Amino acid sequence: MFKRLKTRQFWLRLSRDIVLIISIVFIVNFYQTRHTLELAPQLNATLISGESVSLTSMLKQSPVMVYFWGSWCPMCSMTSRTVTKLAKDYQVITVALSSGNQQQVKKYLKENDYQFAVINDPDGAVSQIWGVSVTPTFFIINRQGKVSSVTTGISTNWGLRFRLWLASVNG
Repeated sequence: MFKRLKTRQFWLRLSRDIVLIISIVFIVNFYQTRHTLELAPQLNATLISGESVSLTSMLKQSPVMVYFWGSWCPMCSMTSRTVTKLAKDYQVITVALSSGNQQQVKKYLKENDYQFAVINDPDGAVSQIWGVSVTPTFFIINRQGKVSSVTTGISTNWGLRFRLWLASVNG
């Protein structure tokens, strides 16, 4: 087995497979976000905590990540832990898509120890305005209100931090 790991052919095949997988992921993400808006829609709402939130006001300070998720979404349960960590260092607004009423969403957040600002979107109205068709979806909005990045599916803590940093540098 160790001889096989040392062969040039093995490493060439492994490299080819990795490039193929990365290419497929980028193509799928591009397809899923092909109708993304250039400018972020207005987002003025009341959080489930009762506080008001305004994307325009938040953008005066720094870029904002808007995260669309659902309590029913298995991938969202993986990414929401990352969002909880990011919300300690960055401005984050999350939108709970079709996840029940206010109390059900609060209960879900408490049970999973998620700590981020949440707008409840029980009928999908906010998600529809933003053109969200897949969960989880991450929008990074720069200070000028432009969508600087859209990612669907699982994303890493460092990947999202890098996108937020780019939005702060480029906008």
